[in-house]
Amino acid sequence: MKDINMIDDAFAYGGFTSGSEGLWMRNEADDPPTSDYTALSRRLGIPLSGFIRPYQAGGDRVEAVTALHGGSGVIKDNELKRIDGVVTAEKGIVLSIIAADCVPVYLTDAAAGVIGILHCGWRSAAGRALCNVLERMKELGASSENIHIAIGPHICPSCYEVGDEVLAEYEKNFPSVELRDIFTKHGSRLHLDLGQAICSSAITEGIPESNIVCTDICTCHDSALFSYRRGDRNRQNLAYIMMKQ
Repeated sequence: MKDINMIDDAFAYGGFTSGSEGLWMRNEADDPPTSDYTALSRRLGIPLSGFIRPYQAGGDRVEAVTALHGGSGVIKDNELKRIDGVVTAEKGIVLSIIAADCVPVYLTDAAAGVIGILHCGWRSAAGRALCNVLERMKELGASSENIHIAIGPHICPSCYEVGDEVLAEYEKNFPSVELRDIFTKHGSRLHLDLGQAICSSAITEGIPESNIVCTDICTCHDSALFSYRRGDRNRQNLAYIMMKQ
């Protein structure tokens, strides 16, 4: 089990954990919560009815949530289907997403009292996922100059070989000068830096570079974390964020 503090300030707390079993999903809508969620609930002092986990799809849809969504994906079936990002302006809610090489993106605006979390695979990072989560936050009162972004553990570029079809998708939305930082070649092999792609998108969307931090922890290199590329199946890490009371 590995726990990583991503955010811990006067406003918010955000973490990244493998849990004891790496089990965050239930097989059926009426199944009990997993033991990993139950343990995290005790540690954070937030009841499971305050946790929210959307059913992710590797896309760019983002929704604002409230206490009415509490327990979704954790202790009850989930109306948040095919959603990869959630934001809220309410305290007492823990936003969470699962990831096993994809990028968890933590977002806070302390001045506005708004937080968000986003799951970014290569398709999401190539598209409008980050733009959409920022738009949802701004609808709740956040502003670009006050939004802080923390990019959590994910597969590093040296471990993430991709095909030319992936590059073709990024070429639709990123200028060539940025693509040179996002993609590298080792011989004939093409490698993608997801963290750099998200940083570039954030700066384009008006987030100050000084408000962006990116961890260098690689889920594929670190055997204490779960990694799809390394061979883990049906096991994930959990990224979560909450406002402090």
